[in-house]
Amino acid sequence: MADTRGFLRDNAVLVAAFVLPAIVAVLFILATAIPTWTVPLPQHDLLVRAEHYESPPPDLYVEYVVRDGRLEAVVKPVVKPDNPNVGITYPQRWKLLLFDHTTMEVREIPVDLPRDVAAGETRTVPVDALAGRRMLANEVAPDGYRVVSPNTYGSGGGIVNEVFGMNRRYRRGIAIGRDGRTIELQLPTPYRESYGSIVTIGWTVDENR
Repeated sequence: MADTRGFLRDNAVLVAAFVLPAIVAVLFILATAIPTWTVPLPQHDLLVRAEHYESPPPDLYVEYVVRDGRLEAVVKPVVKPDNPNVGITYPQRWKLLLFDHTTMEVREIPVDLPRDVAAGETRTVPVDALAGRRMLANEVAPDGYRVVSPNTYGSGGGIVNEVFGMNRRYRRGIAIGRDGRTIELQLPTPYRESYGSIVTIGWTVDENR
């Protein structure tokens, strides 16, 4: 026992070099694991719009609007100048992506848009794929989840990488979180590696709830 105490006293710096990182690692593990154990999984679907590049550029401008709990696509024609030498600022084109909380997967939602709209006309198109769901255009879901950055601590990469600074690569995409628990959403191709914008529309609630 005396030899052990003497070794610890004489090699305090060496012991600290091994013990302190281990203590820090344990604390990080607990900080990540406890929310995973105690915070329940999301109970609502999340709807976002993801920027989608098309060639040639679209002739229609599409804006997604939530009215009375329903999602609608407001479609207008792109106004083109009479002079062909004048440049045109084409609108962004969006695709709808739905995070299904029951399967924990993200899929694209189809929208039946008109092929053309007459100049000066506006059409409102309901998103039939979301029929029977009430849309909440809120940042926070009723269960407390909100959209966060996938680069938030605990969203992936491994605890060793987090502790020792090996998880500093910027990750594209989107995640949701609540009370310290972060869930990174796996976007489908081609949005997974896209640099395009991803904008939250809201959370869905089944009508029978």
